[in-house]
Amino acid sequence: MSIRDMVEGFALAFILAFIFRGFVVEAFIIPTGSMAHGLQGRHIEHICKRCGHRYRVGASVENPNPADPYSNDEIIATVCPMCGFTEVLDKANEPSKNAFAGDRILVNKYAYMFNDPERWDVIVFKNPSDTTINYIKRLVGLPGEKLLVANGDVYTKPLTNTNAVYEIARKPEHKQLAMMQLVHDTQFRPQVLDDIMWPQPWRMVGTYADGYHPPAEEGKPGYWKASTEGFRYSIDGSNSDKVSIRYHHNIPDQTFWVKYNQLDANIKQAEAEGYIAEAAQSRERLKTMFWPLPRLITDVYAYNTSIKRSDLLSPTKNPFRRFPNEVVEQGSESDSTRGDSDSVDLGSEYVARFRDVLEGDYPAPNQVVNSVAQMLKSDWPSGDLRGQYWVGDLAVEFDVTIESDSGKLGFDIVESGVYYEGEIDVATGKLTLSIDGGEEYFVSSNSDNSAGFKGPVIEGQTSIRGKGEYEIRFSNFDNELRVWVDDDLIELNHPATFETERIRGPRWSAEDAGDLLPVGLHSTGVAVELTNARIYRDVYYIATKSIARDREYSLNDFRESEETMKLISQYEDDIARIEPVWLLPRSSKLPSYSELSLHLDLFPAWNDSKFLIDRQALEFEVEEDEFFPMGDNSPQSSDARSSSWFNQVGRHTFNRKLFIGEALLIYWPHPDEIPGSGVSLIPNFRRIGVIR
Repeated sequence: MSIRDMVEGFALAFILAFIFRGFVVEAFIIPTGSMAHGLQGRHIEHICKRCGHRYRVGASVENPNPADPYSNDEIIATVCPMCGFTEVLDKANEPSKNAFAGDRILVNKYAYMFNDPERWDVIVFKNPSDTTINYIKRLVGLPGEKLLVANGDVYTKPLTNTNAVYEIARKPEHKQLAMMQLVHDTQFRPQVLDDIMWPQPWRMVGTYADGYHPPAEEGKPGYWKASTEGFRYSIDGSNSDKVSIRYHHNIPDQTFWVKYNQLDANIKQAEAEGYIAEAAQSRERLKTMFWPLPRLITDVYAYNTSIKRSDLLSPTKNPFRRFPNEVVEQGSESDSTRGDSDSVDLGSEYVARFRDVLEGDYPAPNQVVNSVAQMLKSDWPSGDLRGQYWVGDLAVEFDVTIESDSGKLGFDIVESGVYYEGEIDVATGKLTLSIDGGEEYFVSSNSDNSAGFKGPVIEGQTSIRGKGEYEIRFSNFDNELRVWVDDDLIELNHPATFETERIRGPRWSAEDAGDLLPVGLHSTGVAVELTNARIYRDVYYIATKSIARDREYSLNDFRESEETMKLISQYEDDIARIEPVWLLPRSSKLPSYSELSLHLDLFPAWNDSKFLIDRQALEFEVEEDEFFPMGDNSPQSSDARSSSWFNQVGRHTFNRKLFIGEALLIYWPHPDEIPGSGVSLIPNFRRIGVIR
């Protein structure tokens, strides 16, 4: 957001708040995280000490409410969505790590007095079963239509037309940009990953047989070359053929950090004891220990990656439950004021030891380290970075410096094995879009549903003219390709829309990595330097009638079938080679949260995996004067999908008369931290603005 945008938003907020309040607008406080990341309920803002990424995690459980069994808990740790580092919060010494109340917003109460609500509006309405409670959600289903939720997308058709077919509901540009969720940013890479030669996420692609190590040509004239300092990739333009770098989604998981920090702690202890040569050899070995294969991009929500005190102290999950003496003894060694073990508060000691093991503050016994690692991989949703569902709707932003006056710069996104491609002629700025090199066709219809365009190529004109610095954004959300240059959406000669199977899965082969390497940047005779890259994903709406607060582990839209169970059994040996035995599938029930995550890593199974493509697709009917809302934070949103809503209301919708209005703007998010003070007092100007 620019300074001008912040000033305008701040000024508008105060004008509306103090002049029109009570007449046109009304103030609300966001109570929960169902609309995260755009709107925050009670939350904690955190800056990862490993990579510097600023993110927010939900803390609704810290809002004591005797009537709510899910509150009156405490967030003790967060997991960074950019680098996977799990950090225990030091709330005693850093007041800014305590929870803040939800965003304060203004609602336009008369927005729908003269205009009908539009799909994707953020709305406030009264709970149909208890009108004393207000809900804030995104409007997804409109009166008189049938709604289908499938594969994370929304489809609609007229309710009364029996011959109509479902069509995907596409988001307008401003809604897409507001709703997309950050997956990767090259700015946020911990130095330690470079120290141990953890592979860069962007690089030239080797073969599957070679573990996708970069080919020998990387760095030579006519090929992409990595900078030795920071993130920069460049190519000199001497190549006449297309040369590519691709994105590898290889974010470290929590288990890596536990094991690495413990190895580092042991090396430091060896150095302190005088074993300098041995310690140096161990540090060198660290550089060859880790070469992760990429995995799928999934529906991870940074807002949900927190760890609660109850998670740590649970009788079944507590990693120290079998080693209480270790906890007490280590605690006594590190704090001589604790007194004898009988007076030790084991709850606080568990949290302290959890921090020590995670951050490598002392060399813990292997059994304790393994127990903590097991906890972080167990099947409870909070704090997990694997996600549940593969997301193929992506957007990528490239910051590039073009150093040639001619040549072609290309980019692509892969979804279900299909390459959606764009190419810009650097000399003229001409943009060409295609699907699988023109093998597949774009299809669009006119507004009156008459026959529209069908063809292999879509064209547009960009502002690129030779040398210069540019930001290029490319997306395939909702079965439509869009391209921006320097934040301007490129006008195309036809809508770049296309059709796909509604239920589809990722694709991979030894010859074509497909969805394993889902984004690429290409040079054909153009000298270019890539200085930064960011990847986003679309919101994934889970087709389930159960949500986290109904049943914690029922966030599952996969069908239980004989084929699914056979497939899981077939790949049991592969899973055993990747993960410890405690996560092996259990055939007596649907796969657990972690078992599902493991299956997403087993790319040889993707092409024929019923487990990934045999999804539920939920249908809902929206009668006249009724509306269907859902939350952007799909795993944590109690909305019209859920069985609890239906049981209380008798339908999966709410009536027009329950509208309060349209969410207008955030006028007061939580205070921001005074740099270096640990105290939060000043307004968080970055988040003041219009709600999209």
